Amino acid sequence: MVDTIASVVGWALCLGIGAPLVLLGFLHFAFPKAAWSVYRGWGRSWAADPQEIAPEYKSSVAMRVVGIACGLGGLAICVTPTLQGL
Repeated sequence: MVDTIASVVGWALCLGIGAPLVLLGFLHFAFPKAAWSVYRGWGRSWAADPQEIAPEYKSSVAMRVVGIACGLGGLAICVTPTLQGL
């Protein structure tokens, strides 16, 4: 009984954290300009627009790198219960 509860809780935690990371990574990778515009909007609300601070910044490449990192991190979190035998 305790093993079943631990398994359900473990899967719920890992999927609850990993699945949104995978989705976030996919969105950054597939739509880098949209993701960058969100970051610019947040920056403007703090009076620190990243495009004004570094106009030569390669935002598309950076957003794709963030997408790959988030996606791989989310996948790693999602498969953790399987690797632990839960």
